[in-house]
Amino acid sequence: MTDETVPTSPAPERPRRRRMLVAIAVVIVSAVAGFLLLRGGPSEKKAGESASAEHAQEEWFCPMHPHVVSEKPGQCPICRMDLVKREKATAQVTSPVSKLPSSARRVLYWYDPMVPGSKFDKPGKSPFMDMQLLPKYADEEPSAGAVGQAGAPTVSLSAEAIRVTGVATVPVTRQDLKHEIRAVGTIEADETKLERVAARVPGRVERLHANFTGQQVRRGAPLYALYSPDLVATQREYLLALEQQRRLSATRSEAAESARALVAAARDRLMLWGIGESQIRELERTSRAQLTLTFVSPISGTVLQKNVIEGQYVQEGTEMYLLGDLSSVWLVAQVYEFELGRLRAGQPAVVTTSASAGRSFEGRIAFIEPVLDQQTRTARVRIVLPNRSGELKPGMFADARLQIPIEEGLSVPRSAVIDTGTRRVVYVESAPGTFQPREVTLGATAGDRVAVLDGLKEGEKVVAAANFFIDSQAQLSGGASVQWSGALDVKEQPTPPGGRGDRKDPRSKERRP
Repeated sequence: MTDETVPTSPAPERPRRRRMLVAIAVVIVSAVAGFLLLRGGPSEKKAGESASAEHAQEEWFCPMHPHVVSEKPGQCPICRMDLVKREKATAQVTSPVSKLPSSARRVLYWYDPMVPGSKFDKPGKSPFMDMQLLPKYADEEPSAGAVGQAGAPTVSLSAEAIRVTGVATVPVTRQDLKHEIRAVGTIEADETKLERVAARVPGRVERLHANFTGQQVRRGAPLYALYSPDLVATQREYLLALEQQRRLSATRSEAAESARALVAAARDRLMLWGIGESQIRELERTSRAQLTLTFVSPISGTVLQKNVIEGQYVQEGTEMYLLGDLSSVWLVAQVYEFELGRLRAGQPAVVTTSASAGRSFEGRIAFIEPVLDQQTRTARVRIVLPNRSGELKPGMFADARLQIPIEEGLSVPRSAVIDTGTRRVVYVESAPGTFQPREVTLGATAGDRVAVLDGLKEGEKVVAAANFFIDSQAQLSGGASVQWSGALDVKEQPTPPGGRGDRKDPRSKERRP
């Protein structure tokens, strides 16, 4: 048997090759990991920085209370509304806040935002509204240049906020004001032009010439005819006295003087009973006594009352007619107590009635009654009005406008003044978009304007609309100056499918576009 030589491979080559493959794999994995690390690290860092920067540019605030601002979402501590997100770059803070963190800022006091002026020494809940007190920091106090009169805060609004809230300003002007007093009254007959016709002698009414109420009569026109035995007897006495006087006229005896005295006495008696000169001359001409005598109207006017009928017996003093001259009438107006001090006799008045639409009547105050009605707190003011056309009739209701002149001076609209009961405040535009409160002294009111005695200068602009909004912002700030842009970052929600925008018209078979 021969020995065969068995060829063998070198044993050390296999482990060496395995070690080389492992080393190459490790190098490749390391290279790939390093490459991924170098590429992914900055990307993640940039993403983190971007998210952090985006979060730093956002804040949450309450639309109803713009001074409530938070770094994270939540609810308003005042009204419990969800806070609205906005960007800090476009948002205007409600007060100058320091860049320092809250822990490094000095707290002056705590206050209740719903009760302006409240101050507390330590945090907690408000005893007024049971709300969390808010801190007032030292850097939030307004500087001397940022406050208006008496240390009051100023309010700054952007152009968008002014447009949204409707803030409007008007200049302070100097003009001649007239205060107007409006009163309601009743047309009455002029009492100085009334005449009562009464029977001067007893008798029987034979005929009525003015026989209904409202009849127009003229001065000297017949009213009624009366039969009276006393009148007949007096006429006869007068005629006998005249005859006796004619017979004794040639003599100068005592009988002639007595006859003249009897004639004068009988004539005077007839005239005192209402017999006129023309009737006496007719009696002298005819020398015959009249059984009925006619009595005439003493004035030209209207029969306001008729208290007698034909055939009626009357006694001396019986009221038969009430006559009134309505060429001028009275308007008796009711004026309230607080306005009486402005009225004077002789002041002009303009009167209108519903019966004469579009026409006015001018008159003057004739009398102001000195007695006040305790129930209505008004006094009667008498205004004399000409009434030649007769359009103004007693009993009508009428409106009176009394123009009271006021001295020329500065004035502002009444809407520009905020009356707190103890103070009168207006907001003056000290700079474009910046408003500061100013306490003023007011005078008389004339329509929609009020006179300003002190506190303003001519040409200054005051807020005439939305001033209560500005005042509320100043009060809620707790003494700090306020800045508000008016941007609420409210977006319209899209209409979901099948919602209101996706409904079908029941009258149509097709879907609306």
